[in-house]
Amino acid sequence: MRTTSDVGRVFEALRARLTAGDTLLVLSDYDGTLAPITRDPTEAWLPREVRSDLDLLAGSDRARVGIVSGRQLDDLRTRVGLPDVIYAGCHGLEIHGPAIAFRSATAEARRGALTSVACDLRARVASIPGVVVEPKGLAVAVHYRRAGSGSVRRLEAELERMTGLDTELTLWRGKKVFEIMPRIGWNKGRCALRIQDAVAATAESPVTTLYLGDDASDELAFWALDGRAITARVGGGQASFAPNRLRDVEEVHRLLSALATEVQRRRVA
Repeated sequence: MRTTSDVGRVFEALRARLTAGDTLLVLSDYDGTLAPITRDPTEAWLPREVRSDLDLLAGSDRARVGIVSGRQLDDLRTRVGLPDVIYAGCHGLEIHGPAIAFRSATAEARRGALTSVACDLRARVASIPGVVVEPKGLAVAVHYRRAGSGSVRRLEAELERMTGLDTELTLWRGKKVFEIMPRIGWNKGRCALRIQDAVAATAESPVTTLYLGDDASDELAFWALDGRAITARVGGGQASFAPNRLRDVEEVHRLLSALATEVQRRRVA
């Protein structure tokens, strides 16, 4: 079934707010939103033209850009490579960028335990083909994009046993990935609100926020930003708290290009 696209409606709503004098805050997930999902997560690089559009937006006095990802902060910064962007890694457990610096002290206190979990997991799942364990400092990702369905069931049962015995850890399910996270009540929604407040505190005009994402973890941001942002889910097939839809990564690129052109035009004018 073909996903309905709201790219035109989203752009027109944002253009109206720019015309009214607002500052635009673009918040986006990385994998599956800015960059296509790949079988090997290490191969998911930001397309050059998207980096150029983000650079124009982040460098403008009319816009700010934040990228909120499950990836580790340093990995995210390396893949995007822009100095004026706010980076939020590990689902917002660590945030760094212009006018904001945050790291969850509670999650940091559990870094050693998460490292031990990653080592234990590597030993336990070594016999499950197609599974990759990725320690991320404040979280552990277990990728299974190359695993068969039987292997995935076995993997999930193993992860549920491990996290079920530890009251300080929780298991999140994403697209072809399981995430072991500190159980601290922090997520992309709370992260987005913190970034929004930080930008609003330094902006010279009211802030209009756009949030783009494609995964279950982004639903927490859509919910938290209800009534406080324009939100759009990328891709179809699932119900969403976001009232708008973009079909795929290519439509995200079209929207960002149009916004970059609009912001640049107003800058020149």
